[in-house]
Amino acid sequence: MCGGCVRLFTLLAVLFTLILPQRLSATTVLSQSFPDLVHKAEVIAVGTVTGINNHWDAARRAPFTVVTFSNLDVLKGANEGDTLSLHFLGGVTPKGHIITVQGVPRFSIGEKNIVFCAGNQRSFCPLVGVWQGRLRVAFDTQRQVETVQDNFNAPILGVRNGQFLKYTPGSQALPQQSVSLPSLLQFIRNELAK
Repeated sequence: MCGGCVRLFTLLAVLFTLILPQRLSATTVLSQSFPDLVHKAEVIAVGTVTGINNHWDAARRAPFTVVTFSNLDVLKGANEGDTLSLHFLGGVTPKGHIITVQGVPRFSIGEKNIVFCAGNQRSFCPLVGVWQGRLRVAFDTQRQVETVQDNFNAPILGVRNGQFLKYTPGSQALPQQSVSLPSLLQFIRNELAK
């Protein structure tokens, strides 16, 4: 193959790599058990989102979104300072194009989360199991307690046989039976002690 053809083929491959993910609708991820989340994580923290910023990484030639968490309670790992900043592939390019990665969680300022982090600034998503490594914290006004949900807002009822028990419509459990934040944090501490 001629040198010009190789360069053209390489350029087309790079373009398809950048363009096609915008049109594809799935990210393949292995299922993570509760012990997997806990033990594969380099950092496990509870925090409130206080910043979301986009930047262009010239070295990697890609946009990244940096999500900053404050009011931290770190259960595993070392964290320097009072905040935790996680770097997710995706954002706005210098030409104004928006690149997203299907399955990577989206965060909002003010929301509280539990994050199971690994590969920050090394991976396209610094969460163990992509969306599986993010749990939302909600406030149950009836019970006056913080409760835990998965990334898709399904209430977590507990942990059994290494898996999260989740509320699903039609099940015998009620969403009001979702596990409290202190209880889930104790499940994590118990798993860390194993």
